Amino acid sequence: MTADISATNLNQYDKPLLLGHCLSQWAHDYGERTALVNESGESLTYTALQERVERLAGGLYAAGLRAGDHAMVHLPNTFGFFYTVFALLRLGAIPVMAMPNQREQDIDALMALAKPAAYFIPDDTGEHDYLELARRMQTKHEGLRLVVMDGDAESETRNVLILETLLGPTCPWPEQDRSDIALLLLSGGTTGTPKLIPRTHGDYFYNFTASANLCGFERDMVFLAVLPAAHNFTLASPGVLGTFQCGGKVVATTSASCDEAMPLIEQHGVTHVALVPPLAKLWVEGREWEDSDLSSLKLIQVGGARLEAGLARQLVDVIGCPLQQVFGMAEGLLCYTRLDDPIETIIHTQGRPLSPKDEVRIVDEDDRDVPEGQVGQLLTRGPYTIRGYFRAPIQNASSFTEDGFYRSGDLVRRDKSGNLIVEGRIKEQINRCGEKISAAEVEEAISSLHGVHAAVAIGVPDDLLGERICVFIKPEGQTIDPMSIKTALRERGLSDYKVPDQIETIDEWPLTAARKIDKRRLVVIATQRASGAAETVPSRYQQETMATDTSPFELAVKVVDFIRHEASPYVLYEHHGEWTLGLGSAMEIMVDSNGTVRRSDGKTWQTSSASEGIEQALVDIPFEHWRAYGRADFEFAYLTYGVENPHNAGPLLRIVIPNSEIRFRRESVQLRALSAEEIPRLKAIVETAEKNVLSSSDTPIALDVRSTGGAQYREIVASAVQDMQEGRYQKVILSRPVEVPSTVDMVASYYAGRQSNTPARSFLLQDGEFQAYGFSPEIVVTVDGERNVTTQPLAGTRALTGNQDADRQLREELESDVKEIAEHAVSVKLAVQEMLQACQRESVIVDDFMNVLERGSVQHLASHVKGILAPGASAWTAFEKLFPAVTASGIPKKEALESISRHEGRKRGLYSGCVLIADSDGSLDATLVLRSAYREAGKAWLQAGAGLVPHSTPEREWEETCEKLTSVGPYLFASKEH
Repeated sequence: MTADISATNLNQYDKPLLLGHCLSQWAHDYGERTALVNESGESLTYTALQERVERLAGGLYAAGLRAGDHAMVHLPNTFGFFYTVFALLRLGAIPVMAMPNQREQDIDALMALAKPAAYFIPDDTGEHDYLELARRMQTKHEGLRLVVMDGDAESETRNVLILETLLGPTCPWPEQDRSDIALLLLSGGTTGTPKLIPRTHGDYFYNFTASANLCGFERDMVFLAVLPAAHNFTLASPGVLGTFQCGGKVVATTSASCDEAMPLIEQHGVTHVALVPPLAKLWVEGREWEDSDLSSLKLIQVGGARLEAGLARQLVDVIGCPLQQVFGMAEGLLCYTRLDDPIETIIHTQGRPLSPKDEVRIVDEDDRDVPEGQVGQLLTRGPYTIRGYFRAPIQNASSFTEDGFYRSGDLVRRDKSGNLIVEGRIKEQINRCGEKISAAEVEEAISSLHGVHAAVAIGVPDDLLGERICVFIKPEGQTIDPMSIKTALRERGLSDYKVPDQIETIDEWPLTAARKIDKRRLVVIATQRASGAAETVPSRYQQETMATDTSPFELAVKVVDFIRHEASPYVLYEHHGEWTLGLGSAMEIMVDSNGTVRRSDGKTWQTSSASEGIEQALVDIPFEHWRAYGRADFEFAYLTYGVENPHNAGPLLRIVIPNSEIRFRRESVQLRALSAEEIPRLKAIVETAEKNVLSSSDTPIALDVRSTGGAQYREIVASAVQDMQEGRYQKVILSRPVEVPSTVDMVASYYAGRQSNTPARSFLLQDGEFQAYGFSPEIVVTVDGERNVTTQPLAGTRALTGNQDADRQLREELESDVKEIAEHAVSVKLAVQEMLQACQRESVIVDDFMNVLERGSVQHLASHVKGILAPGASAWTAFEKLFPAVTASGIPKKEALESISRHEGRKRGLYSGCVLIADSDGSLDATLVLRSAYREAGKAWLQAGAGLVPHSTPEREWEETCEKLTSVGPYLFASKEH
């Protein structure tokens, strides 16, 4: 009889159990039947398993874990894994499934995305120090409150909970719905950015119950879990959960090798097992010497990658039991060959969909359905297939069609019976032993190593692994040692299964007719262990322009609002009526605290000045017509002026050349990307975002900028005024921070604040945990493609109240205040002196001297100083001479820097530094970071300063900081997520 899922019997899944209730139901139904056995022979009945899980859930609840919290599970196939997953589901917490072989780099990225409150790790034995890893993760991820180790009472250690002793009374049942997220599974992905798959109670219950029914699972079956149970195939296709649903027994092992797994089949009478093709090949070969009795086996399932027909026949003949091919994805769709299919169907196809409600399209590059029997990309949607990744709007825009079909990236064709035959992939993945590995992630890891100029990772056909990872390295003038490369990658936390199997060097890249790296040729070269040669040229940005009726400001914010949860860095920069958005990082340049300039391809420069090193680093950028986005911390000035930097952690200046860009202008949007495949994705992002309504918050943050810090600030002002009256320096800008709630919504606050400010430039950026936005009143420096240089000192301030009469009176007061005029005049004088160090002497002029500019809540005295770069100077020469802005530091700058360090006593970071864009034609636009908000490591703050001269009074300077904070403070809104 065919085990199938028909349209009529779908009704039994219409009212699924919540996953947290399943174990209780199974314990009720199957009681003292054996549920779980480990490789040591220890066993648990359904009742015993349920009781142990109930007590663990109570212990976790007592430790502070709550329904809705995320918890990362990084455990092998031990009892502890099953206790943990079922206890989290019972509690209503959401398991985040990490694979046991994942190492620090992967875990760190997953934690940044999932933000777990708890981390479950194995006992600290063997070569990997999980406890130390957990401690590093707690340092980096502030929300990680609990670390739980799967050890015994003797494993107790400080600040770590022990699974065996973590017991408590019954905890409350959570309020949940079938549509709520039950767990987060890991996707293979095609980039270094991790993707998590949100599976709901309803769709996942259907996933394993319908699969168990189709595959003929029954009460007397015994399932051997040899692959990690954190994998969807092992867990629920039908796997462990399908076995429990039927009242069967699960035998869990941490080893898949023949000599350990096959004896378990004989010992426990295993009837069902699931393998990936490379493991199936090893099992076939292992039967030449391993002689355990496997006669209890009734079904071997093989999935995770295409099973070659020859190996499929061998498996049936050698193991001696029926085969079932499984093709699917953790995102949803599952295809199975049926138990009563003809043998040729089982050998040569990967089966047909589980549900009659599964929709499958096979399309060409233009999303048109291909003729029946032809190869195309598989698109799917259905009752248990997700409609989007977790916190990944950019990926979702490209991975899902507007009508909800998931773009699998698999190339397939369909036979006349509806069975799919997998022909390959269109994505940049390497399928090694069933693990889908991102080529980009491997390339990025290797490119960061010393001596590596560039790297390309490819999958090369391999009899044992399916595909092996081969990396071609273009060295940076030295010999590459493959073993040293592998060791360095492991030391940096790259998981073992992602470390290349083969490393080759190459002098020049082979190119296609379209001038792209010819990866097919590299596969041939790798196979032949030979080298090729061809001329290399820089990559070009692909471009496309879209029409729009939406204002550039509003559309830019809508796009950022849409991508805000992506891990990739972004910078949005407003200048001259254009908002330009840089996404991701194709190359990065950094200046560290000792002046060394480092590029992400491994090159370094140690020059007489940082500006010279930056110039050299930008000379041979391997892209045409690039735009770079950067930021410089205020402490970069300590390097320039030879002042001791008490805050020397981290780079002082960062410049990123993005993978892609979106430039928003009046009536048009320009899309730019290094990869032509990125353009449709960018277009989808813009089109989707344009239709959205901007996220708004009804929760303004009440902020009293006068409530704290007054006495301390007046005290340091008085101290600095005394310094100046003693002749130690002429002017200094001292600032004060104001803490704001960390729940501030940076995008909504930028949107609200920009509408009430009139800045020279504005910006909004995110880089990892660091976020900032601001409404800059002045530029530090601009240099155009014709080498014209401009700086704009602002000094002298009064409030803007919104009352015309009051504002006019304040303006007249500003224009006649001797202190303010003197402060402005000395600032312009220094700006002229600094321009003379970078520009042709006769070209330097003062333009628009001492006009009044309105900037949000304040008005300033402003002037322009202009010039033309001198021969041999670059935009970066001008930047270095003019940074930091005199209006954010003081006169003379070196003495002012020393005063700031002494009086403020904390790192300024981006405050009074700059955000910038630079183009390949030599132009530069760098704006002063004031009137800004910042968030990092769970803290958020504003910061403002006042310019002090010998005649300053503490009260007036305190008032000036309050006026400036009013440009940002009234427009803060709390995030809806809080």
